[in-house]
Amino acid sequence: MRSFKLDSPQRQRKRVIFGLGVIGIGVLALLDNLHVFGWPLLRTLWPLVFVLWGLGRMLWPRHPGSWLFGLVLIAVGALMTLQNLDAVQLNLHDWWPVIVILAGLSILLRGAYPRYRRGLASRFEHSSIEHGDLVNIEASFGGVKQQNDSRSFKGGKIDAAFGGVELDLRRAAIEGGEATLELSATFSVISLKVPRDWLVVVNVSPTLAAVDDKTVPPANPTQRLVLRGETTFGGVEIKN
Repeated sequence: MRSFKLDSPQRQRKRVIFGLGVIGIGVLALLDNLHVFGWPLLRTLWPLVFVLWGLGRMLWPRHPGSWLFGLVLIAVGALMTLQNLDAVQLNLHDWWPVIVILAGLSILLRGAYPRYRRGLASRFEHSSIEHGDLVNIEASFGGVKQQNDSRSFKGGKIDAAFGGVELDLRRAAIEGGEATLELSATFSVISLKVPRDWLVVVNVSPTLAAVDDKTVPPANPTQRLVLRGETTFGGVEIKN
């Protein structure tokens, strides 16, 4: 039997953004052909492609220089669009050396941090072991890796924006039989590891995102973890 491997939430989000960009170009071209507006949309707004490209490089950086390169792409796309709209007047012939300088800085940062990317684990800037009954994790433009071994775990809250969170609960136990964990992931990935005897109930609303429950439901569950919240352009993964 042939097996199929699911795409990671990160790859899925990349495809979503790329697909939205292609759809946008097609819509602009169609509106131009139908002469819906009195001015050419595609010829005017095409530099927004650089903005989407830059956002992609910032959301999924391959090295430290990706952030700077993404900002350059966003700035170039925005300025070119404004110039096409006659909102600003720029002479690109005078300013092109700035792009070369910024590109050099991006290369410099990449060379200064050659070990920046070694798999997903390299993105976690903070790692800790907690013993509290409640978790309260916030990750913005960064990553948090946490392990909790509380024997009376009650749940808590995880809020991630443009970052990533990995929470390991495999050594924890739920007091009272049920715990609730509130999740919010915006352009982020939240990864949860739970014990095999926990029953996981997922009530997470995805918007252009993915929620992947890989846990195996126990035959006679005595402890239940309820997940609530939402994810937008993000992903939630639960596994044993």
